[in-house]
Amino acid sequence: MTLRLYWQDAYQRTFDARVVQRLTHKGRPAVILDQTAFYPTAGGQPHDTGTLNSIEVIEVLEQDEHIVHVTAAPIEADAVRGTLNWARRFDHMQQHTGQHILSQAFVRVAGLDTVAVHIGKDVCTIDLPTAQLAPEVVARAEAEANAIVWEDRPVHSFVVDESEVMRLPLRRPPKVRGAVRIVEVRDYDWSACGGTHVRNTAQVGLIKVLRAEKRGNETRVTFVCGQRAFADYAQLHREVTRIMDVLNAPRYQVSEAVQRTLSNAQRTHKALQEARERLADHEAEQLFARAAEVNGRRCLAHVFEARDPEEVRLIARALCARYPVVALLGVAGEHGHLIVARAEALADVDAAALLREALAALFPQGGAKGGGSALFAQSGGLNVARERLQTVLEALAARVCSAQA
Repeated sequence: MTLRLYWQDAYQRTFDARVVQRLTHKGRPAVILDQTAFYPTAGGQPHDTGTLNSIEVIEVLEQDEHIVHVTAAPIEADAVRGTLNWARRFDHMQQHTGQHILSQAFVRVAGLDTVAVHIGKDVCTIDLPTAQLAPEVVARAEAEANAIVWEDRPVHSFVVDESEVMRLPLRRPPKVRGAVRIVEVRDYDWSACGGTHVRNTAQVGLIKVLRAEKRGNETRVTFVCGQRAFADYAQLHREVTRIMDVLNAPRYQVSEAVQRTLSNAQRTHKALQEARERLADHEAEQLFARAAEVNGRRCLAHVFEARDPEEVRLIARALCARYPVVALLGVAGEHGHLIVARAEALADVDAAALLREALAALFPQGGAKGGGSALFAQSGGLNVARERLQTVLEALAARVCSAQA
């Protein structure tokens, strides 16, 4: 059994050990030591990283009662000096201790125990057994958790026999048998846990809930602690300061300024859309007036240069809503667009079929795609010259109009 030094002192950053076994893990070299300060992935907490004899440790995992250190290169020596990536270790200590406190806060505030824990690279989560978690409950739990942090309560671990476990107010029963390691936040939380933790709650720094999301019959609470919480606040401060500067808004009135800006933008967008529709009606009228009538039917082919496809769509719909016409409209250039539409009364014309025919003529080697219905079809992302596009559309319009109405 590997002696786990992190249980004796989670703050130990270096250690000496001897190699007791060499092996491979997923094709990479690995060693088992007689003792280690490296924490393996377990209990929702990620593994430590660092070096053994200056060789990078890239993964640490449990195998039976041993701890396997997966390394970037083989370790030849029997004696090793291990050095932890302390920033990663301390971050995990902050997150894990903060998780214990926050989980107990939800028990005390809402009677909700934690059913799953994950300490991720950027954020941490706990899953609670409810689909309905009111924002005010989350706020109360967060406030209580931070009150415990500020009280600077000691955090310590001890081992009890299985027979003694029932005398402790554990949040959840232990998953192991025999001797059980308990982590206690003084007079607040008792948890069966093999993870690494800070010495006192003040070192957690801050517990900040980022969001609470319904996931089936449970709610996932995402949070950060310590340095992560500081970094998150610093980034948010930078972003909010930029918004304040752009909107010329006071510090605590940013949301009102954003809402005013959005309202103004919505009004402007509505007015612009109405103007575009009026312009589309006007252009539709002009285009229809220039379309020649054949066999009682008007077929219109027209190519625009550097025109917004949305505006061309509005023109096509206005044409076919007001007039008995088949419209073949294109936008030339590197980002060309093609629209085929027809009035509802011209039921013998299939816009989607005409679109396919136009694309086949423009791109005989294939590659161009589009789709739609018998009334309206379109294709985008076309690279086609104006002259070629006009020639193809005029030929199609002539053929459709020459057919019997």
